[in-house]
Amino acid sequence: MSRKVKRVKVNRSYDGIDREESTAGLMALRVFIVLVMIVFIVGTAALFAYNFQKAAENPPPVTINQSSDSDGAYYQIYDTDVSEELIAYCGELFPVSENVEPKLADYNEKIKVNALMKDSLDRLIGAAKNDGIRLDVVRGYMTHSECDVQFKSLCLEFEDGGATVAEAQNRAKAIFPPAKENEYRTGMLVKLSDMSSDDFEATRTYTWLYKNGVNYGFINRYTSDKENITGINGDLTVYRFVGTENARKMRSFGMCLEEYYDYCNSRK
Repeated sequence: MSRKVKRVKVNRSYDGIDREESTAGLMALRVFIVLVMIVFIVGTAALFAYNFQKAAENPPPVTINQSSDSDGAYYQIYDTDVSEELIAYCGELFPVSENVEPKLADYNEKIKVNALMKDSLDRLIGAAKNDGIRLDVVRGYMTHSECDVQFKSLCLEFEDGGATVAEAQNRAKAIFPPAKENEYRTGMLVKLSDMSSDDFEATRTYTWLYKNGVNYGFINRYTSDKENITGINGDLTVYRFVGTENARKMRSFGMCLEEYYDYCNSRK
């Protein structure tokens, strides 16, 4: 009698592994790959968010294209947003918030200036030195509290001289405006000096500045002939950076910054 042998059919893969085991292994591999992809995506997103936050906290330095014309004027070419910042001014109509903090650069250990004008200021002072002129920067960016202290000090000085509170405030404002109206808050204003003389207008320094300052983007911010517009007493030692093109146009048009700002906006 022949003996029947019961056979159990087992499907095997080409490498001899049970298909059932192969399917389970493949499923585990797929799960592993999915997890790796999830970790990669989450990690990439987290890295992107971190870098974005760092970039927001520490913006890159302003990149400026530079050139010189046949007259030796030093040009800086800015984008639209920066161009608007160059001619924005502070006053009753345009008060500056206490929380505004411009991007600053160190001029020296004590004085900071707006980073937009640092290179031009260095070039201005360097060019003056080459012509035998010494320019001293005695004031640059001032904080809200520093401006406030200076303004109140002037008010008290006038009050001690017999002025009423209102009179003292008006007289002080014409010399050094209160913090919210003070352009030193922008870091675009500098007070220059020739330490060799108390009469700045009579110095070679002033003559050189008047002739060459616009070629580096600087204009005398408060002139005596524009006091009715600026509201500030004329001061030949206070210079504002507006960029070379703007400075030259203002000189050509005979405009102060307030007039030039309105002119530019009327052409938009």
